[in-house]
Amino acid sequence: MKTKLNPLVSILIANYNNENYLTKCLDSVLNQKYKKIEVIVVDDYSNDNSLNILKKYKNSITIIKNKKKTKYGSFNQINAYQLGFKKSKGKIIFFLDSDDYFSKKKITTVVNFFKNNNSSI
Repeated sequence: MKTKLNPLVSILIANYNNENYLTKCLDSVLNQKYKKIEVIVVDDYSNDNSLNILKKYKNSITIIKNKKKTKYGSFNQINAYQLGFKKSKGKIIFFLDSDDYFSKKKITTVVNFFKNNNSSI
């Protein structure tokens, strides 16, 4: 099955206390060449300045506050992605940690791969 011409893409971002990287992360996603995106950030009870940074982007992203926190960071991260996944509507889903970022053409490259390779999503 071929992918629709311009499918909605969901980017799920897990965040916990990454105020030093969060702006670069969000800017890298919001400045993509491919524009048909939804950005969902799940914050895992950050106690740094992360929530204030996220609020600056509130018109461009969806913010979810994780209410289920364990003492195991990897479980919290998976729970964050699960929460974001349940809210997402995209045909293609990206996972991104808040201390990382996307190259400017990342989403375009992946979408084009699906368009050109008769791949099921």
